[in-house]
Amino acid sequence: MVDYPGRAVIALVAALGLVGSGDAARSQDTPYPGRPGLARPEATPSDIATCDTIGKTLDGFTPSRDRVDLWISGPLTLVHTDTVLWYLAVCPDTGIRVMCVTYSDNGMKIGDHVVLAGALEIQDRKHAVLDPCLASRD
Repeated sequence: MVDYPGRAVIALVAALGLVGSGDAARSQDTPYPGRPGLARPEATPSDIATCDTIGKTLDGFTPSRDRVDLWISGPLTLVHTDTVLWYLAVCPDTGIRVMCVTYSDNGMKIGDHVVLAGALEIQDRKHAVLDPCLASRD
């Protein structure tokens, strides 16, 4: 099992019985069926998006006024800082590129396989930004 940011907290909350179980809980966890990687704020989606599935996730998707989180896994294609913030991106220029705005590169380098998770803002058909965002190695 891959360890995603927040998985330990989710496991603790579930163990304490603070979330529902069964079909009702699953339907709450997947408010965006057929769109891998999308979740409610601070929630973990049932499936993580990838560079291969991000097109399906965002095709025709118009976020509501409420925050929507995106979780995506892929190889880092950009690691840049302006000395205050770090900008990490996954997926090649030929597809939909997803950039994470965060406070540290956590020692990650271009080519590392990572998971980015954060508040989704769709820029255009080829670019999405996650801000705030957490990044971890996959």
